[in-house]
Amino acid sequence: MNEKVNRKVLKASGIVAIVMVGALLVVGALELVVLGMKSRLDYLGAGERWSSDGQRYAVISLYAEDEAGLTADDVAGWTRRMDSELLEAAVTPKEGARSWAFCFAADDMVTVTGPKASCTAKTLAVGGDFFLFHQLSFTYGSGFLNDDSNPMGVVLDRDTAWRTFGAENVVGMTVDIGGEEFVVVGIAQKESDAGPYEYAYGDTPRMYMSYAGYSKIASKSVTLFEAALPNAVKGFALNIFGKAVSTDPSRTVVLEATDRFSLNKRLENMKQLSYAWVSVNRIEFPYWENEARVYDYRAAVIMIFEIAFAAVAVISLLLSFILLRASGYTLTQSVKNAVKKLSEKREARKKEQPPKPEKTKKKKTKQKAEPGEPGIPEQVEVINENP
Repeated sequence: MNEKVNRKVLKASGIVAIVMVGALLVVGALELVVLGMKSRLDYLGAGERWSSDGQRYAVISLYAEDEAGLTADDVAGWTRRMDSELLEAAVTPKEGARSWAFCFAADDMVTVTGPKASCTAKTLAVGGDFFLFHQLSFTYGSGFLNDDSNPMGVVLDRDTAWRTFGAENVVGMTVDIGGEEFVVVGIAQKESDAGPYEYAYGDTPRMYMSYAGYSKIASKSVTLFEAALPNAVKGFALNIFGKAVSTDPSRTVVLEATDRFSLNKRLENMKQLSYAWVSVNRIEFPYWENEARVYDYRAAVIMIFEIAFAAVAVISLLLSFILLRASGYTLTQSVKNAVKKLSEKREARKKEQPPKPEKTKKKKTKQKAEPGEPGIPEQVEVINENP
């Protein structure tokens, strides 16, 4: 090839390389979008909040149908077996501490009566470390203690408080639920008024109460169990969970929530996009899981575009390399040419500069003084330094 054709091919190689960089930037931007979705799911960080030494944790979630008939006694059995499995795997906590955390819940529609009126609220009767996993946004007060010492505390959302009291700041006041008196310990508000969270949360008034307190007025199957377990090796936490928790797989769903945005999981969801809205059980997921499932769907769609742009980047890289070789361009030769041009410029500058004049040495002479003049010798000797 002549030099003109070489330059054209080299230019084409550069253009293709720019396309490759652009495709990689798009892939990076899409990954940031996925990370943004993951950051909105607060309960995925329960393990990090629980861990005091920076150890890796995984959040495992179990969702069940009402007909599964799970009870608090089942949960107690699971926790004992979990302790045994962790001990057998040499995961031992510090003295007086626990190496893992859990929560459970049953959902129901409960009538709440306040000084102003009564309303029916969608209620979660919770136990364990529920407020560690799900950090509600409190306008007033806080969550109740997660033990049976004071089971009569409840958390209302703002809508429930307005309907039953006609006000928001009602912490310390009481409500009647099923003939029992419960104390309002906190007022929660929606975390967002937009996006999947707002849609999943809905407009129904909501309330949170301890499972022990709820058991005084009604009985309902446990439909949620979540655990934050040490996960130093991928799959360890899920394996321990599977050994400790025994349920009917046709009535329950178990998933590693913290793994839902991994590359493998997104690829799996992408393959099943056409079946995303098909439900094969009667599980009613809580609002945070419904929000997460919307993000699962979006991440799977984004994965399609990521694969497409990644393919463009790979093809562009190969094509750019082929064109670069065809142009005859090599990095070594380019460096040699650059060094050669630099040397030629230096030589040209030297030739353009005028020659420097030669330095001459001065002659030193001694003048003859008049006879009799003081301080001056009578004879003068001429000394020529040049031989």
